[in-house]
Amino acid sequence: MKLSDKRFTTIGHSLLASVLFSWLAGCAAPEVKPPTDKELELMAGAVLAEAVYTDALLSECGAVSPELETYAQDLREMWRYSHGEALAGADAQYSQALADEVTHFQGKPLALRAIRFKHRHEHRAATELRLAERSANNRRIVCERRFGELEKTLEEKRYLKSERDQLIQEQLIASADESVSMTEVPTLAADIPRNLEPGRSYREIEKRMEQQCPNAAPMVIHNDWPHEAYGIYCSEQNQSLLVCEWGECRTP
Repeated sequence: MKLSDKRFTTIGHSLLASVLFSWLAGCAAPEVKPPTDKELELMAGAVLAEAVYTDALLSECGAVSPELETYAQDLREMWRYSHGEALAGADAQYSQALADEVTHFQGKPLALRAIRFKHRHEHRAATELRLAERSANNRRIVCERRFGELEKTLEEKRYLKSERDQLIQEQLIASADESVSMTEVPTLAADIPRNLEPGRSYREIEKRMEQQCPNAAPMVIHNDWPHEAYGIYCSEQNQSLLVCEWGECRTP
């Protein structure tokens, strides 16, 4: 074989090895795509829903007995250990998604969608427990059983199941502004209690809504006569806040 043939053969082998190495490297380390906005929003919603639901569950059952209150405090710590780092990021992501819907009431920013979100998951916990329908002994039994199930679930879900979930959670954690507790989220719900008593203007607003949006029901945001406020939910895209003074209601 001529020297020039040997040189070209060596170059060819080197090129082949280089191509093969690049292909193997590509197979070994596939490109990791960053989380999409949709993925972040979905995980943020899931984390917040679990926080609101769990907080409502612990609060309702914790009021049944001193022993259950102590158990509830321990479970709050377990939940914080498992999910706390992602909670602030989830709340920040959720607030960002609702930025165009934010209004201010009594010096606090709020979003009607966030209030309904919180009330819905609080209602889910209350409906599941049905404590008002049970005897004192059955309340204790139901809550002890539910707390035991929750403790087991928290232990099993201490770590995320997939690398993709881990990546999304890390992105949420990185976007956190400041820490929040499970009792505070979503912060845009402005800590509005569920099932407030309607004020004097409620029936008049309800009559007005029967013509404009028959399936809508005003949600009580504030009731301290002569000051009232109501959330009007006609659809996901049609929501408004009504603020009433001495029975005169307007959109701020």
